[in-house]
Amino acid sequence: MNSSLLYREECTYMAQTEEQAFIEEAFHKLMERGWVKELLPSSITMAELEDFEKNYHLTLPLIFKEYVTAYQLPEADFYINGIVCDDDLSPLWLMLNGFGSLKDLTERLESFCEDVEEGREATAESCRHLLPIGDWGAGWGPLCLDLTKSENDADEDDESTWTLVWFDHEEFNWAAYYGGADGRLHGRPAAPNLRTLLKWYFCGSMEKEFEEEYQVKVNYERLNHDDFCDSYWEDRWKE
Repeated sequence: MNSSLLYREECTYMAQTEEQAFIEEAFHKLMERGWVKELLPSSITMAELEDFEKNYHLTLPLIFKEYVTAYQLPEADFYINGIVCDDDLSPLWLMLNGFGSLKDLTERLESFCEDVEEGREATAESCRHLLPIGDWGAGWGPLCLDLTKSENDADEDDESTWTLVWFDHEEFNWAAYYGGADGRLHGRPAAPNLRTLLKWYFCGSMEKEFEEEYQVKVNYERLNHDDFCDSYWEDRWKE
């Protein structure tokens, strides 16, 4: 075999195993932190995702494919509250879509495009590059992967490179508000990429910094306690 081809294949294998290891760790962290009781294997296969890509003329990020083929989320709409690094460290609810089968993924995409065309003053073609994976703020609006952007090129200091975006449900003319020069919709930045999102929400990567800044301890019970989330800066929560 050509040596350069062999090298590329070895690099691809290394990238795959790295992504798989990260997804495994993220799901196990989620369970360790009390958000799920058990890990249920996914029924979605890589072969099915390849067919999905061909049918919709899309290229899915490897990390997303590893994510949906590893484990199922416990519910069709899974809610989790995590510490997010945006303008300031704060808890933010997230709803993630559970994909029990490839049919679920297909229906989410089709439904999203239909909703955009019927109620958001934009065409279905303008959003075919967007893959809905949840709801930002668990009510603020759809959270999507923008497949025109590379997961690997995401720069946390440059929001224009972020692959995870959201669309405010209170905005009705998306073509005017989110339309780009390329004729496609591009939402508001939510997170640099899926890896970062899972670090925040599954692994709790921002919790230590949050605890140091506010002198409080974060755990599963507190992040599921409305009073704490609404007043975590008050002295009564401090150690």
